[in-house]
Amino acid sequence: MSKLSIKENKCRLCFSKDIEKILDLGAQPLANSLDKKKNTKKKKFPLIIFICKNCKVIQLTETVNPNILFKEYFWTTSTSIAAKKFSKKFYKEIISLKNKKKPFVVEIASNDGTYLEPFKKKGYKVIGIDPAKNICEIANKKKILTINSFFDLKISNIIKKKYGEGDILFARNVIAHVKNIHELLDAAYNLIAKDGIFAIEFHYVKKILDDLQYDSIYHEHLFYYSIQSLKKLFKTHNFNLFDGFKSPISGGALVLIFSKEKKEKTKRLKKLEKNEIKEKVNTINKWKSFSKEVKDHSFKFKKEMEKINHKYGKIVAYGASARSSTFLNYTEIGQDYLNFIVDKNPLKNNLYTPGTKIKIIDRKIFLKDIKKFKIILLLAWNFKDEILKEFRKHGFSGKVILPFPKKIITKSL
Repeated sequence: MSKLSIKENKCRLCFSKDIEKILDLGAQPLANSLDKKKNTKKKKFPLIIFICKNCKVIQLTETVNPNILFKEYFWTTSTSIAAKKFSKKFYKEIISLKNKKKPFVVEIASNDGTYLEPFKKKGYKVIGIDPAKNICEIANKKKILTINSFFDLKISNIIKKKYGEGDILFARNVIAHVKNIHELLDAAYNLIAKDGIFAIEFHYVKKILDDLQYDSIYHEHLFYYSIQSLKKLFKTHNFNLFDGFKSPISGGALVLIFSKEKKEKTKRLKKLEKNEIKEKVNTINKWKSFSKEVKDHSFKFKKEMEKINHKYGKIVAYGASARSSTFLNYTEIGQDYLNFIVDKNPLKNNLYTPGTKIKIIDRKIFLKDIKKFKIILLLAWNFKDEILKEFRKHGFSGKVILPFPKKIITKSL
């Protein structure tokens, strides 16, 4: 793609033109395009989701050039304690599905290699593929062999020829990012051994609906998947869905397990599917209600922040995540309300948030002075347990604003 972005007038999956706009979050800068200087002008792109009436997949109206989005990246998986903890459970779940003594493991969009580490520690051959050069360098320094590339048929053939077929292939929080998902699935099918498995982790639309997680909508996430939509998509590429389990990542995700061979569905997958159908996750009416609730929530949050601003003046926030960018830009909470945002990731230190132009401060410096703050806006609410534990440990006894899930809550610690 040579253009900065392309407006889509049909479904990327089934190519139907029978689509309907669901929610318009306005023109927004790219969520991970942090700035070195405060007054850098940012290109903005429409942030709108639509539903395909044919295959029922929720997706963005705009596709931003992936080279702009992913060639340099600021999120590292190892930043999150919850992610590192879940990587061990993920390993146990996945390895239990394979009876091969030493399976060859490949991860698509492997980031800094955190989820490959448990496999490598057990002596399995592992390879990661990731498009972000800076993140690949981090992974390779950790001795996790990582190829700097997007995953396609060419890379699939290179790995297959040099290292053999993959026994276990997994992709965590990546299939939502890929416009040409059909090419990725063809490349995966080519690489996986006949008795191999393909594990897909994705932010589950049921959780987005249930918790009103509109902050999870940003330009990197082209798709918002359900079990039924993924099952249908993978079936067109001869993959069989046979298992699935919940993940705590992203505020509520699922891991679905596919195979080339026909396998019987597990009880836990059947339960997940039944619940999804019961909750009418894939219906237009459900998403229209979501859109209305989003507008109500953002209005209430802005009013709450105006009250807080009147009482306390500018406050501080924690978590300069991509999802916080969507939320702050949509609700128009910027420098008038926030002094700075704290973040754990050292790659973000002293940079400025896109659109809202708020400085990002080193967490270690902030924690030394945390006792003097009366109120903190917790934007990284999906990691609240580990963050609030740290606040308490460092003597914070003020109030915390939790904008999600669904309700705006101010609680005292």
